[in-house]
Amino acid sequence: MNKILFVITGSIAAVRCKEIFKLLDKKKFQISCIITKEAKKYVKIQDLKKYTKNRLFSDKSEKKNKMLHINLSRKNDLIFVCPATANSIAKFANGYGDNLASNTLLASNKKILFAPAMNSQMWTNKVNQKNIRVIKNMGHDFIGPQKGNLKCGEFGLGRISDTNNIIQVLENNFKSLNIFHNKKCVVTAGPTIEMIDPIRYISNQSSGKQGFEIASQLAINGAKVILISGPTNLEPPSNIKFIKIKSAYEMYKKLNNITNIDIGFFTAAVSDFKNMKVKKTKIKKKNTLNLNLIKNIDILEKIGKSKNNRPKILVGFAAETGGILYAKKKLKNKKCDIIVYNKIDKENPIFGSDYNKISIITKNEVKNFKKMTKVNCAKEIIKYVYNYQLINE
Repeated sequence: MNKILFVITGSIAAVRCKEIFKLLDKKKFQISCIITKEAKKYVKIQDLKKYTKNRLFSDKSEKKNKMLHINLSRKNDLIFVCPATANSIAKFANGYGDNLASNTLLASNKKILFAPAMNSQMWTNKVNQKNIRVIKNMGHDFIGPQKGNLKCGEFGLGRISDTNNIIQVLENNFKSLNIFHNKKCVVTAGPTIEMIDPIRYISNQSSGKQGFEIASQLAINGAKVILISGPTNLEPPSNIKFIKIKSAYEMYKKLNNITNIDIGFFTAAVSDFKNMKVKKTKIKKKNTLNLNLIKNIDILEKIGKSKNNRPKILVGFAAETGGILYAKKKLKNKKCDIIVYNKIDKENPIFGSDYNKISIITKNEVKNFKKMTKVNCAKEIIKYVYNYQLINE
């Protein structure tokens, strides 16, 4: 059953919710609802209870259950803010939580859709548009608004989207939420570190952000996700299995213990070299220090050529200062199905950044993308992999 959490905020367009609830109920959606204090001015509670049963909540509900803002997100598949006022959009974009509705949005690990309803000048206001960009860059989406007669007596862009369009978009989103249903996916992320002595190590600048975003989007889309990551400052998504490692060999050992992988996303920046011998005590300061570095284990190559542990679809990642030719060679040499390539230069300083510019490479094509947030990169990558899977099944 499709489980949707409505968040109704204080707009006169809230009167449309009864009609939307009725149609979703006919389509066997399980509807839960948070109604704000302001929204109660426009909606009859009894009209909502008919469709939400005992799943209708307000600020008073949180007094009885302090974890309600977390539980509501976890128990539902999708959150829909309808209608979404400029105030509710601003709160979420700026991380402001002062009631059950805003706290639930901030605590959510699910996709959120917004159906804006406001005066056209409010909609086009630069600050409001900035808030909308922030929310879209987080991976959430908007339904409408559309042009029409507004309740204030003006005509313009700001009218809540029509009911049939809302229903269609919600249904389409639920279809996409399950594109990786029960697929076993492994994601590697972050850097690895190779010790020199008990204190110092060799590593790289990888933040792990791209891998974590891919893991998050896979989970949203129904996959069973295992995320194996080197040291980062990131919080893993709550709905995945998370494994922490340090060295390349540790990562390889963990991967070797996982079988029947449907799709592997190898985003980790694995250290290419390691010290031949790790000192047991701290190396004292000298004018020079010579390290005897040797080639590290090549995890992607090992897994790509494995007869037992190779995922059905293997996605490698190539961050290169050189051209795309290096990535194409990697596709062939490491036995990958897909390579995600990003060139490292001044225009695309990917390490630590929230943005990335990628190309997706297979033996048959190269697809280039414009620079976008790593959240949106993750969406494009898993969408591409899904379509690749359909073609090659």
